[in-house]
Amino acid sequence: MNTKEYKTFLNDCKDSIDEKPLNLSFDDFDDLSHSVFSNPQKIKQKASEIRKKFIDNIDENLLIFERKFTENGGKVHWCVSYDDFIDSLSALLAKNKIKAVNTFSSRFNTELGLDFSLKNEKIATLATDGKCAIFEPEFGIVNTGSLFSIFNSAYDMEIVMGSKLKIFIIPINKFVCNIAEIDIMSTLLSIYRNQNDSPFLSSIFTPHSHTDSASHVFLIDNGRSNILASKTHRKALWCIDCDACKRVCCVYNTIGEKPYNNVFTGPYANVVLPFYENFDSYKHLSFNSVGCGYCARVCPVNIPLTDLMIENRRFFFEKKIMDFDDVLLASRMKKLLSSRGEMNKKSWIKKRKIRTFIKKSVLRTRSLPAFSKESFNVIRTKQQ
Repeated sequence: MNTKEYKTFLNDCKDSIDEKPLNLSFDDFDDLSHSVFSNPQKIKQKASEIRKKFIDNIDENLLIFERKFTENGGKVHWCVSYDDFIDSLSALLAKNKIKAVNTFSSRFNTELGLDFSLKNEKIATLATDGKCAIFEPEFGIVNTGSLFSIFNSAYDMEIVMGSKLKIFIIPINKFVCNIAEIDIMSTLLSIYRNQNDSPFLSSIFTPHSHTDSASHVFLIDNGRSNILASKTHRKALWCIDCDACKRVCCVYNTIGEKPYNNVFTGPYANVVLPFYENFDSYKHLSFNSVGCGYCARVCPVNIPLTDLMIENRRFFFEKKIMDFDDVLLASRMKKLLSSRGEMNKKSWIKKRKIRTFIKKSVLRTRSLPAFSKESFNVIRTKQQ
């Protein structure tokens, strides 16, 4: 790959690599999940079904949520992109003569550049008048038109719920179909994000319970429809933002966050960033994996992250998104590795061919390992 972004990624990786030993144990997740659930695997399967049910009918479900939330006295704003969101938010704040708001740290806040955008609009992000708060709930609830939130403190909860103008921002994929599903999802989120057996402080908000204030929710796409278009890749939108996949990823724990140059990092970023941003700038991330499968194994909603990274690679080659040199290398390696006759040849012959293929792209920074004198096929044939 010859893109500027890929070269920057490699340089950042070299600068970020930490030589300390990695601790990628599943014990913390396994012990806590078994202490809460008698059959954790069954619960994870149930959670994946909950997420699939919403995502597979996302258009219909979001329309139901809009109707319910509006009937409850709230207002729903649809935003395709970051620019749509900022324009709509600015208009709402101007209409209500808001000069200062309370914002709260979250990944979606960072993805949207919320604090930076408010600063550009000359709106302070630390209010003392209790007029307005902007908050990201964990899940929207379709059948009740409600929002489920987890707060870091009682003070944060008091600020949000006590504000005259409540503004909730939520990506279009962070919903469940009915309120009964919140129990499983919130518990899994606590286990896999915070290593706690239950949320510290949570609330289910519906507009009609706060008739003295105005409530607005912004449903924001910001690239997620690009993934929805693929029935295979849309599984990535099951994500509940627990970050468990990052904690067990040997690559992420070696290179850190800097090389990603994005709010999304780790295995999940490898899958979604080419779709959220653009293929050419982020296609290299789908090769940023050793294929160990730890990320898929730990995921509380069973997202097949390793399979999706491999699917990304196939997609890039089929659509000719990859550079010519990469396509040529892949076709040559495929021809070599899929030929039984070639693979049964002596090890020095195979090593010479592979060395010729990857000399420019790989052997500048590393050397080939020793090859077995006989292929697995030859060894197995002799044993039989």
